[in-house]
Amino acid sequence: MNDQDEITSRAGHFWAWLPALLLGSMLLGLGALAYIAIDDPSFALEPNYYDKAVRWDRTQAEARESERIGLQLMLTGPLSLNKGGGVELELRVSDRANAPFCAATVMLEAFPNAFASRVEHVTLREVSPGVYRGRLSRGTRGLWELRFDVRQGSQQFREVLRRDVTRGDAA
Repeated sequence: MNDQDEITSRAGHFWAWLPALLLGSMLLGLGALAYIAIDDPSFALEPNYYDKAVRWDRTQAEARESERIGLQLMLTGPLSLNKGGGVELELRVSDRANAPFCAATVMLEAFPNAFASRVEHVTLREVSPGVYRGRLSRGTRGLWELRFDVRQGSQQFREVLRRDVTRGDAA
Protein backbone atom coordinates (compact mmCIF):
# COMPACT_ATOMS: atom_id res chain seq x y z
CA MET A 1 0.00 0.00 0.00
CA ASN A 2 1.53 3.31 -1.02
CA ASP A 3 1.05 6.85 0.34
CA GLN A 4 -1.46 7.76 -2.37
CA ASP A 5 -3.83 4.95 -1.32
CA GLU A 6 -3.63 6.07 2.33
CA ILE A 7 -4.54 9.71 1.45
CA THR A 8 -7.47 8.55 -0.70
CA SER A 9 -8.68 6.31 2.13
CA ARG A 10 -8.71 9.21 4.68
CA ALA A 11 -10.62 11.47 2.28
CA GLY A 12 -13.19 8.74 1.81
CA HIS A 13 -13.82 8.57 5.59
CA PHE A 14 -14.49 12.32 5.75
CA TRP A 15 -17.01 12.22 2.89
CA ALA A 16 -18.65 9.10 4.31
CA TRP A 17 -19.32 10.82 7.67
CA LEU A 18 -20.36 14.23 6.23
CA PRO A 19 -24.06 13.29 5.61
CA ALA A 20 -24.32 11.90 9.16
CA LEU A 21 -22.74 15.07 10.55
CA LEU A 22 -25.15 17.28 8.59
CA LEU A 23 -28.15 15.19 9.62
CA GLY A 24 -27.06 15.27 13.28
CA SER A 25 -26.60 19.05 13.28
CA MET A 26 -30.02 19.49 11.64
CA LEU A 27 -31.71 17.34 14.31
CA LEU A 28 -29.89 19.23 17.06
CA GLY A 29 -31.06 22.54 15.57
CA LEU A 30 -34.66 21.31 15.28
CA GLY A 31 -34.57 20.13 18.88
CA ALA A 32 -33.31 23.52 20.07
CA LEU A 33 -36.01 25.35 18.09
CA ALA A 34 -38.72 23.01 19.42
CA TYR A 35 -37.55 23.65 23.00
CA ILE A 36 -37.64 27.41 22.45
CA ALA A 37 -41.13 27.22 20.92
CA ILE A 38 -42.54 25.06 23.73
CA ASP A 39 -40.97 27.11 26.53
CA ASP A 40 -42.01 30.57 25.22
CA PRO A 41 -43.74 32.44 28.10
CA SER A 42 -45.17 35.06 25.76
CA PHE A 43 -47.22 32.48 23.87
CA ALA A 44 -50.59 31.51 25.33
CA LEU A 45 -53.91 30.10 24.27
CA GLU A 46 -57.23 31.14 25.74
CA PRO A 47 -58.40 28.16 27.83
CA ASN A 48 -61.55 26.47 26.49
CA TYR A 49 -61.64 28.86 23.55
CA TYR A 50 -63.87 26.61 21.46
CA ASP A 51 -66.34 26.07 24.32
CA LYS A 52 -66.52 29.83 24.85
CA ALA A 53 -67.27 30.34 21.16
CA VAL A 54 -69.98 27.68 21.21
CA ARG A 55 -71.56 29.28 24.33
CA TRP A 56 -71.37 32.82 22.91
CA ASP A 57 -75.09 33.45 23.57
CA ARG A 58 -74.63 32.49 27.21
CA THR A 59 -71.62 34.79 27.49
CA GLN A 60 -73.67 37.66 26.09
CA ALA A 61 -76.47 36.91 28.59
CA GLU A 62 -73.90 36.99 31.42
CA ALA A 63 -72.63 40.35 30.14
CA ARG A 64 -76.20 41.73 30.15
CA GLU A 65 -76.70 40.38 33.70
CA SER A 66 -73.49 42.06 34.84
CA GLU A 67 -74.69 45.32 33.30
CA ARG A 68 -78.07 44.92 35.04
CA ILE A 69 -76.40 44.36 38.43
CA GLY A 70 -74.31 47.47 37.79
CA LEU A 71 -71.48 47.03 40.25
CA GLN A 72 -68.56 49.42 40.11
CA LEU A 73 -65.04 48.02 40.54
CA MET A 74 -62.26 50.44 41.36
CA LEU A 75 -58.65 49.67 42.19
CA THR A 76 -57.81 51.99 45.07
CA GLY A 77 -54.18 52.56 44.21
CA PRO A 78 -51.64 52.07 41.47
CA LEU A 79 -50.38 48.55 40.91
CA SER A 80 -46.69 48.38 41.66
CA LEU A 81 -44.14 45.68 42.32
CA ASN A 82 -43.08 45.26 45.93
CA LYS A 83 -39.61 44.19 47.08
CA GLY A 84 -40.63 40.52 47.01
CA GLY A 85 -41.61 40.74 43.35
CA GLY A 86 -45.34 40.47 43.98
CA VAL A 87 -48.16 42.93 43.46
CA GLU A 88 -50.57 43.92 46.23
CA LEU A 89 -53.95 45.09 45.05
CA GLU A 90 -56.98 46.56 46.75
CA LEU A 91 -60.39 46.63 45.07
CA ARG A 92 -63.38 48.71 46.12
CA VAL A 93 -66.72 47.21 45.04
CA SER A 94 -69.84 49.35 45.18
CA ASP A 95 -73.38 49.09 43.86
CA ARG A 96 -75.34 51.55 41.71
CA ALA A 97 -76.05 53.76 44.74
CA ASN A 98 -72.30 53.84 45.50
CA ALA A 99 -72.86 51.80 48.68
CA PRO A 100 -70.22 49.18 49.57
CA PHE A 101 -70.98 45.74 48.18
CA CYS A 102 -70.27 43.51 51.18
CA ALA A 103 -69.90 39.78 51.82
CA ALA A 104 -69.16 38.87 48.23
CA THR A 105 -66.73 36.32 46.86
CA VAL A 106 -64.26 38.11 44.60
CA MET A 107 -62.10 35.97 42.35
CA LEU A 108 -59.38 37.34 40.13
CA GLU A 109 -57.66 35.88 37.10
CA ALA A 110 -54.69 38.05 36.19
CA PHE A 111 -51.86 37.90 33.69
CA PRO A 112 -49.37 40.26 32.08
CA ASN A 113 -50.17 40.81 28.41
CA ALA A 114 -46.54 40.26 27.45
CA PHE A 115 -46.49 36.85 29.17
CA ALA A 116 -50.08 35.68 28.81
CA SER A 117 -49.27 32.09 29.76
CA ARG A 118 -48.45 33.21 33.33
CA VAL A 119 -52.03 33.28 34.63
CA GLU A 120 -52.61 33.70 38.37
CA HIS A 121 -55.85 32.89 40.16
CA VAL A 122 -56.45 34.75 43.42
CA THR A 123 -59.44 34.97 45.73
CA LEU A 124 -59.57 38.43 47.27
CA ARG A 125 -60.54 38.72 50.94
CA GLU A 126 -62.78 41.42 52.35
CA VAL A 127 -60.83 43.67 54.74
CA SER A 128 -63.54 46.29 55.32
CA PRO A 129 -67.07 46.77 53.94
CA GLY A 130 -66.80 46.62 50.15
CA VAL A 131 -62.97 46.61 50.12
CA TYR A 132 -61.17 43.46 49.01
CA ARG A 133 -57.43 42.73 49.00
CA GLY A 134 -55.21 40.17 47.39
CA ARG A 135 -51.66 39.54 46.27
CA LEU A 136 -50.25 38.41 42.96
CA SER A 137 -47.13 36.39 43.71
CA ARG A 138 -45.24 36.95 40.45
CA GLY A 139 -45.22 40.50 39.23
CA THR A 140 -43.92 41.81 35.95
CA ARG A 141 -43.87 45.42 34.86
CA GLY A 142 -46.21 46.33 32.01
CA LEU A 143 -49.85 46.05 31.03
CA TRP A 144 -51.90 43.42 32.90
CA GLU A 145 -55.35 42.04 32.23
CA LEU A 146 -57.41 41.60 35.41
CA ARG A 147 -60.56 39.48 35.08
CA PHE A 148 -62.79 39.90 38.12
CA ASP A 149 -65.66 37.58 39.04
CA VAL A 150 -67.82 38.94 41.90
CA ARG A 151 -70.47 36.60 43.34
CA GLN A 152 -73.02 37.11 46.06
CA GLY A 153 -75.77 34.54 46.38
CA SER A 154 -77.19 33.92 42.91
CA GLN A 155 -75.78 37.18 41.53
CA GLN A 156 -72.66 37.02 39.40
CA PHE A 157 -70.85 40.07 38.06
CA ARG A 158 -67.88 39.96 35.70
CA GLU A 159 -65.60 42.73 34.55
CA VAL A 160 -62.23 42.94 32.85
CA LEU A 161 -59.82 45.76 33.72
CA ARG A 162 -56.45 46.52 32.15
CA ARG A 163 -53.87 48.29 34.27
CA ASP A 164 -50.17 49.03 34.17
CA VAL A 165 -47.93 47.53 36.83
CA THR A 166 -45.08 49.88 37.64
CA ARG A 167 -41.74 49.33 39.31
CA GLY A 168 -42.81 50.67 42.72
CA ASP A 169 -40.32 50.34 45.57
CA ALA A 170 -38.49 47.38 44.00
CA ALA A 171 -34.79 48.04 43.65
